[in-house]
Amino acid sequence: MWYKEIWDGILEEEDNDNPFIEFAWFYNWWQIVGRKERVELFAIEHEGVILAFFPFTVTSRWGIRVYSFAGEGIANYTGVVVKKEWLMNTTTFVFDELIRKHRHVIFSLHGLLESKVSTKVIEQYFVERQLRANIFRVVTPYLAFSEVDFLQHFQQRRKLHGVDRRERKLRKLGTVTRRVPAQDELWQMFRLFDRRWAKKLDTSDFTKGKKRDFFERLTMLNGEALQVEVDALVFENQWIAFTYGLFCRGRYVTYALAHEPTFNVFGPGRIVNQESIQRTFAANYRLFDMSIGYEPYKFDWRTNIDFTRRMLASSGTKRAKLVTGLMLLKERFKEYVKSNQRIVDWKRNTLGRFRYLVKYGKLRDWLEYGQQFVDRFIRLKHVELYELSPTEDVFPQQPVGNLFEEMTIQEAMQLDQEEVIALYYKGYTVYKDSFAETNKPAFALHATNWRVDSLQIIEALPKQTYFLAYDMFKQIEIITAYFRKVKPRQTLWVTASFWQWRKRKRLGQLGYKPIIRMKHYKVARFERQHVQKNTESGGDVHSVH
Repeated sequence: MWYKEIWDGILEEEDNDNPFIEFAWFYNWWQIVGRKERVELFAIEHEGVILAFFPFTVTSRWGIRVYSFAGEGIANYTGVVVKKEWLMNTTTFVFDELIRKHRHVIFSLHGLLESKVSTKVIEQYFVERQLRANIFRVVTPYLAFSEVDFLQHFQQRRKLHGVDRRERKLRKLGTVTRRVPAQDELWQMFRLFDRRWAKKLDTSDFTKGKKRDFFERLTMLNGEALQVEVDALVFENQWIAFTYGLFCRGRYVTYALAHEPTFNVFGPGRIVNQESIQRTFAANYRLFDMSIGYEPYKFDWRTNIDFTRRMLASSGTKRAKLVTGLMLLKERFKEYVKSNQRIVDWKRNTLGRFRYLVKYGKLRDWLEYGQQFVDRFIRLKHVELYELSPTEDVFPQQPVGNLFEEMTIQEAMQLDQEEVIALYYKGYTVYKDSFAETNKPAFALHATNWRVDSLQIIEALPKQTYFLAYDMFKQIEIITAYFRKVKPRQTLWVTASFWQWRKRKRLGQLGYKPIIRMKHYKVARFERQHVQKNTESGGDVHSVH
């Protein structure tokens, strides 16, 4: 730990804002994650004074030593710890010595921010030594608070994707707070991350093994320039989103973000992200760094972009050039994949879900996935909208008493079902069986809109009309009787698909009349949708051909 004071002193003097080269990061990484890796830390001394530190990890490929900056695969940015006036001299000395000593050597240097002087100096070294450096870049969006009128910028950006509207809906349903968790609450962060990525392909291993221990250890740092800041978005005392960020001398770097999948429709990830942005502005931070990647949400808030490089160069021997060529092919493929958001989404979502099905999927999950796959090419939908006016008698009459009661979203959260939570977002009032042993939704009513989500149809309801959804055909009789009791002067609408022939038959027996027929056909790229009225009742419905 003797080097710590010198290391920290250099970075303090240089006003370093890269958290991934702070001594606290490197030391804890070495102790926890990098213990089994071959680490070579070079301290450059001149006249008894240490001027710089170069932390490398070393691997061997076909007898060739490959030098990388420490923390590859976990540190988003890297660099060297050196006083600015000694940067060129120390860089030249270290790289020259490595080439002289080993001859067959490759430098695979990741995480080099183009805005940093050290990146330009390393590139200059390779140019001067006539060593061809292959450069791969990934975009790094950031928000510089000094470049915008933040309050105006914040109000404009939070309206993107309807985040402000989603947040209002969430706050109407319960208490929403931002919380800084205590140490003994961090298990919820890792649990939420695992839930978010259960059906997706995650390459960060944020919650796995030693990496989890490492990220948890960083939250315990005190008195360091590097500090971890965790923001949790809590709804009714349950975590629904979090951000894990690193702060270093005015720069905040978002490292990990996840949200509760059942609340996906509310966009809690975007909400907690904007909460973190607002907090960092209030704390007088200089930069809010979205970190590397092409994810769309990162560009919603950015005021500018940086680029993070990987530089690949060799000592120039034939053997080193051959291995470098193979590494180049791999890096070019990775660069192409990462820059193509469609491929990234396919890998993350499609492959991730397939992996989940292989590991944990039941027959019902496989059938649902198969249906969704077929629907991408062939889709045949036939849905009818039925109406029961208040003048119709319900037969047979049944004593329903207080059989159903409203179900709160707090109760629905215990079911762990995204489709149920989505009902509250869409404005439904959800009812449950008052006498059931377990909470389970029985049906849902909407007072302003009727909708067929599978056909993407949403229309306004006529006055004094309710729309019934999430109902079971076996209970349609008693649900209808209950509706007649509690809302005797209201009209009830309900849908039934072509395949729900039992439900359509029962609706006819109960006095429901078909008023609108909706059809949707899709074969490959040919697609057609038609909506036809059977009566003059109902709202304004459009036909799409």
